Amino acid sequence: MSVATTTIISSKAPAREVTDELVARVHSIGEILARNAIAADTDRLVPKESVEALKGIGAFNISRLQRYGGYEGGARMLMEVSRAIGYYCPASAWITVISNGSVMLANRFDYDVLDTIFADKEPVLMASMFSSPQGKATKVEGGWQISGKWPFSSNIMNSQWSIGILKTEENGKEGIGFAILPREQYTIDDTWYTIGMRGTASNTMVITDQFVQDLQVIPTERMMGPGFEASDEETFGRKITPHLTMSNTIATPALGASERAMDFVIEMSHKRGVTNTNYFPQHSSGAFVSGLGKASQQIESSYLLLSKAADAIDSFAEGTEPMEKSVRARHRGSIGHSGTVLAEAMNDLCWLHGTAAFSESSLLGRLWRDVNTGVRHASITAPLNYELHGDGLVDIEMISTKL
Repeated sequence: MSVATTTIISSKAPAREVTDELVARVHSIGEILARNAIAADTDRLVPKESVEALKGIGAFNISRLQRYGGYEGGARMLMEVSRAIGYYCPASAWITVISNGSVMLANRFDYDVLDTIFADKEPVLMASMFSSPQGKATKVEGGWQISGKWPFSSNIMNSQWSIGILKTEENGKEGIGFAILPREQYTIDDTWYTIGMRGTASNTMVITDQFVQDLQVIPTERMMGPGFEASDEETFGRKITPHLTMSNTIATPALGASERAMDFVIEMSHKRGVTNTNYFPQHSSGAFVSGLGKASQQIESSYLLLSKAADAIDSFAEGTEPMEKSVRARHRGSIGHSGTVLAEAMNDLCWLHGTAAFSESSLLGRLWRDVNTGVRHASITAPLNYELHGDGLVDIEMISTKL
């Protein structure tokens, strides 16, 4: 095994050309991803061929630090790549975001832990669940004893390591922390039965009385606090704020899927008429093309909101001043709104296309299910994020500290 022998400190996110090159690689495997998207939905698991293709182009190395051979990418890079993947297979995009986002969380552990995780050049796939503590770590001699169950652990079926938020107890003192464990220390319960984003295989991670070393459990303040963000000595990939980045990028599989849905409806509009009317083809109807224009702008507005948030996240990670809570809350509001308009656009596209959208074999119907499921993720969901933004506007206590 080989680990990094020199310390590489990156002060900036990768150049846009690097991101564009990786996006081009996504399109080079697009046929594979699209072909396997049906199987991902049917089998509730992204096929191995797609996972291997994503590994091959470097999609799982976006958040990996440069010292371990990764891109050490930021929010914009992960956003653009997952958007492109989502165009072909939303579930594949989702596990790409989750794996890279989990690596982003892992980057806040000690370098001794990271040296073990990234001991060779092969891609490392991860899972994580950090919405609420679902387990407990009790301090024992030399480390921690851990047990718990973490539902909705996306990408858990492909993971080699996983991170879970849990309660901690040390010398009678309780707290909240994060634990990272290798695949051999957790099992998986098959619990993910949904109508959309089925291929993410977001099953339940189970840890039963496992011992881990001291450094494999860290307090929540180290993981989510501003310490890394304020440092002028830390590398970019350890400074980038993890929760807001995850909230932003987990919205992009739905963005890519919505763009694919738009293209599909446009393509079919040349071949279909409007039922019970004289309109043929569909695009001869002024109401139809007006509806297309509206849906297109909804999708574009989602992209612009997510882009603005991603660029702000990267910019702050390049500096030493942590993003203020009110600014984080504003971006969370934007992320929530981006999900809302994507759901609205998908509904409109289904109205425009016609009831064929809800055929069991319909591409549009599958995308509709994926988008409507994806944008209801707890980090995207609009009602919560609107309220967070509103809290910031009137300067009152936030309803959540997870920003």
